[in-house]
Amino acid sequence: MERIISMRCFSVLLNNIPIITRKQIDLGFIEQTVSKLIACIRAAFFLSQGVRRDVIFYILVEDGNHMIKLVGDKLKYLGPDTRSIAMLLMKAQTGLKQQNIKEAMFRRGVYISENYVGALETLRKITVDHVIFPNTKGKKIEKITFRNSLNCIIPIEYPFPDFRIYQLVREGYEEVFFRDIYPIDSFIVMINNKLDVLRGNDNNGDN
Repeated sequence: MERIISMRCFSVLLNNIPIITRKQIDLGFIEQTVSKLIACIRAAFFLSQGVRRDVIFYILVEDGNHMIKLVGDKLKYLGPDTRSIAMLLMKAQTGLKQQNIKEAMFRRGVYISENYVGALETLRKITVDHVIFPNTKGKKIEKITFRNSLNCIIPIEYPFPDFRIYQLVREGYEEVFFRDIYPIDSFIVMINNKLDVLRGNDNNGDN
């Protein structure tokens, strides 16, 4: 069980990550799912002056039965550009091809794990004070009481299907209103900006 203290976590749920190759990156041909994931990573971590050190970013790959975890206070040499983030994901995919990996730090601040037991069980193991997720019928953010540590569950394809909403509500997770006309990384920006203001770390929208 992982106890998160005074941290903000983002847990992205997706079925799979398409194979990323260096040739694709060099040519700028990034598959749509990968582009959305890169945008979410960028929104979660990057400020104009550097990387958020209080963020942990989980990528839960359900069809692939594995998880990738990025830890802000350990990340090194990662830039906000598409190429830099795509290269990190490509190298994590390479690490997952190795034999007998259960859970290990693959490179600076990046952990890969094949000890994956499904989305809900993995989310339960991330022990935080408050868990939220976006929904078109949720509470407005102004009415949400944010507590010390947070896990924000993000679907790579928004909105969540009805069965997933039912599962998350049954777990006691709180729904936050977010329109489905906006890209999902905008929800991450919204949450980060709200937490910055609440915690006295207003970055003036430089997210």
